[in-house]
Amino acid sequence: MSYFYGPVPSRRLGLSLGVDVVPAKVCSFDCIYCQVGVTTTKSLRRFFYVDLDKFRKELKDILRKQPKIDYITFSGSGEPTLHKNLDKIIRITKEITQSRYPVCVITNSSLLYRKDVRRELKQADLIIPSLDAASSKNFYKINRPAAGITFKKVIDGLIALRREFKGKIWLEIMLIANINDSVKEAKGFKRIIEKIAPDKVQLNLPVRPTPVKLKLPTKGKLSILAKIIDFNIEVAESFHKNRQRRFSLDAKEQIIRYLRRRPATLDDLRRSLGLDAAGVNKDLRSLVQSKKIKQYLYRGKKYFCCR
Repeated sequence: MSYFYGPVPSRRLGLSLGVDVVPAKVCSFDCIYCQVGVTTTKSLRRFFYVDLDKFRKELKDILRKQPKIDYITFSGSGEPTLHKNLDKIIRITKEITQSRYPVCVITNSSLLYRKDVRRELKQADLIIPSLDAASSKNFYKINRPAAGITFKKVIDGLIALRREFKGKIWLEIMLIANINDSVKEAKGFKRIIEKIAPDKVQLNLPVRPTPVKLKLPTKGKLSILAKIIDFNIEVAESFHKNRQRRFSLDAKEQIIRYLRRRPATLDDLRRSLGLDAAGVNKDLRSLVQSKKIKQYLYRGKKYFCCR
């Protein structure tokens, strides 16, 4: 299986070349909103998963095709900080790319309390950590962490990361109606965020299919919460329609690589892969008929996935 996917359109990062360094789905959380699905291996144990020779070859092959890339992003189908010596992989990435692209790590914040993890993350240019609750009760309800992870450890880790990390930190909050979108919770977020002092706060919504049926906060509620938190707030928006990529993989292979990491609509795939809608639609029908992917309706939209 490839260590890379994309570049894919990101609401936050433009065109992002994804790096997947842990097997699906190895994670320290089992978040109720995770687009990748239910965690199959919930663990805090860190391993060195990547074959370095294969990693180097794949990245060099991708760069030869000269795709449009805004960020190289460590994320994928599990928690990237569960990869031991993540700094080594980031350094190799920067060496091969000659640091032409900024490196981002998207993390659920579960292991930031560990000094070794924070030290390894210093190699990144941008870190997007999550904070989905302002109370211990909601932390366990939303994130469903592995044994040994506490709400206090997550907060302490985020504060320590800000103290030590010299790059940018964009704190992400996934807002879920009737769970963490109350005025009380927003005031709690404000107090915690002031201690962390990230460069900005991103309010995100679980708009893709999730393991648990969830409701989205209204636009009015989002506006109220943003005013209460009163920080450098950004609400994640849709990827710009005119930005497309060109990549010379077989179209069906591109679709499968994309869907292994996240469910998508036809329009998501069209914009990501830079292909015409008719061609993508034809390939999707073929892949569904051969049972390589599945299709289903979610919030009135047709989604495709590999699960």
